[in-house]
Amino acid sequence: MSKAKNNIPRAAIHVGAPAKSFSAAEGYEPERRGWDENTYRLKNQDTNNHYDFSRNHLNFEINGKGEIVSLGSNPVPLHERLQKRLDELGFKPYKDKDNPLGNSDNSPNCTVGIIVSGDHRVLTRLAFGDQDVDFTLQRSNAHVVLKQDIKDWAMDTYHWACDRWGAENIIGFDVHLDETTPHIQIQTIPVAKTKARGRASVKYVHKDDKSKVLSHKEWKKLPEEIRSNFIRTEDERREKESVSYASVWGKDKYAVGKTYYQMHTDYYNEVGRKYGLERGDDIAMLPGEERRERVHKSKDVLEAERQAKEAIIKSQMEHERLEGQKEKMAGEVQDMKRQKESLEEQNDKLESAIQNKEQHKEKLEGNISQLEDYAAALDIKEEDLIVPTLKTDPLVKDAWNAIKEELGKPIPAFGQKEWREERRKAIKVILTEMQTALMQAKEAQKGDILKLGKALYNKAMQNVRAIIEQNKQLLKENDRLTEENDVLRKRIASMDENAIIRLRNQKDAEIKNLHERLDKAESETVRSGNMAYSEHQRADEAKSQIKEMLDIPEIKKIWVCIQQNKKAFWQQIEQWIGNAITAIRDYAFSKYNDFQPKEGNTVAWGIVAETFKRGLDPTDDKQRKTATNHLLEKVSWSGMTPFKADLTATRTRQLCDAMTVTKDLMANLLLAAGGRSGISIGGGGSNGELTNWDGTKKRNGWGVS
Repeated sequence: MSKAKNNIPRAAIHVGAPAKSFSAAEGYEPERRGWDENTYRLKNQDTNNHYDFSRNHLNFEINGKGEIVSLGSNPVPLHERLQKRLDELGFKPYKDKDNPLGNSDNSPNCTVGIIVSGDHRVLTRLAFGDQDVDFTLQRSNAHVVLKQDIKDWAMDTYHWACDRWGAENIIGFDVHLDETTPHIQIQTIPVAKTKARGRASVKYVHKDDKSKVLSHKEWKKLPEEIRSNFIRTEDERREKESVSYASVWGKDKYAVGKTYYQMHTDYYNEVGRKYGLERGDDIAMLPGEERRERVHKSKDVLEAERQAKEAIIKSQMEHERLEGQKEKMAGEVQDMKRQKESLEEQNDKLESAIQNKEQHKEKLEGNISQLEDYAAALDIKEEDLIVPTLKTDPLVKDAWNAIKEELGKPIPAFGQKEWREERRKAIKVILTEMQTALMQAKEAQKGDILKLGKALYNKAMQNVRAIIEQNKQLLKENDRLTEENDVLRKRIASMDENAIIRLRNQKDAEIKNLHERLDKAESETVRSGNMAYSEHQRADEAKSQIKEMLDIPEIKKIWVCIQQNKKAFWQQIEQWIGNAITAIRDYAFSKYNDFQPKEGNTVAWGIVAETFKRGLDPTDDKQRKTATNHLLEKVSWSGMTPFKADLTATRTRQLCDAMTVTKDLMANLLLAAGGRSGISIGGGGSNGELTNWDGTKKRNGWGVS
């Protein structure tokens, strides 16, 4: 198929699986009933959803009157409208015997959902024209106004749906403009006209005078010679609407497919071509070779192809993962190289710092002993620093403050000897100035002033002890840095070039192993593809072999015989059913209260035949009863009283209950149906009773032991 053909804008109709019902929550979604902005946000957490709250105001629906209204404006929710219509049709689902409040799993399907859409460009142009619409959910579309063309398309689709399924059977017709592509969601009920159950009304009309019409009872009372002047007629049973998926969509997949095909054609003729939407592709329209490829592949071939595709996808994903891992490993090696260079640089800096600290340490150690000996000799008491007579003397206060300021200056890391000399000089200057000022005072204060000076000096020397303690802490810090430097040296030693080479070799080995696994996966992919091709060839060879075998006269003769046996078997099945129906009617008009042996034998074989015809198991009591009910539906009950009809049906069901059908009988029937054996008919004994499949008489009931 050419690219140009694929680009043709087409309509799209998706028919969902038939359903027995749906919940209220499922019905709320197409109607957006109760949806707010938060609901839209929660729905979009599923990556498959793409709901746009800003376009919510554009949604609409078409109600039962054919009017365009806002979506969700119907006061009756969708699930309630479904139940209301089903009640009107008299539809009652099968109840679950184990749960009286629930429906049975084999209850008939009563609703079908249909989505009508098409080419994105065509439908968005119909809906929005040339307006700027953002489909990425990044910007608001509250400004967008709906165009009349999309309403016309929806209305034409609505009329097409009404003509097809009936307006009263379309319980939901919702048009969604808040998703990626505009579309219509239709909810329908499959309704067909069927004959009412029950017997037809029997009348007898005079041959010469059509105005003379008698009922069956009236005709029965006439003498025998007059009865022949009347002709029996039956009124047609009236038609009624009933829920029937099979009648609307098809009884099997082939009929359903035919319905789908015609539906697409009708939609194109009535709606699609009016809006530039072509009909979608069908398998029947494909070239012969492509059609055969799609239709005639066996399950094994399709499974092999699926596995091959999965293997290819897995191989591609594995290859991408390996490439990413390889790049990650290369980045890790580069990071290790940069880390090594950084550590080496830090090591050089630390070695330089350690050398400087060791030199400083030697200088400090030369002064420590001298300072400790001198400071130990100092024993200054607090009262030695107090001169009561000087408390009011501002000169002494100023000198004390100057000394404290001088002593408060920080101790330098280097040149402490010079610093000490400068401090002494400074203090000496302060003291000299203070002494000069005090010498002008009374001579009696000289002794106290000298004592104070000495105490102040001794107090200053006490500060040296603090310097010694600081030096000890500095030595401890130097030791700690030395230990850290040793640790760093060990780390650098462990990350030498040889270690990096070993790591690189290890990673290269891992990458090589992963590449080998990738090559193996690719080989498996090729092998799976070859297997798929081989299976396809085997299927073709089998067809050719069958054709060649049928060309041989002897084999073809056997094949024809098999087909004839199968045909004869099914003719025998129909004969048994027909004989059973006749026997039931004969009993109904007889004087006997129960089936005679010959009649009962015939009816029993009819039940077995009806069971087999319907694909049921006659050895199962429940399935045999089902077949018996179907057999009774084929009997015409005209000409007999209701009492006799009910009695006949009861006796037939009692006969069914008394039957015992063996598995061997079923096996022989299946063998005959398959055409691999002749038909061996049991029964026909001297007493007319039903016998076993091998001709032996039954031992109990009406059935086969």
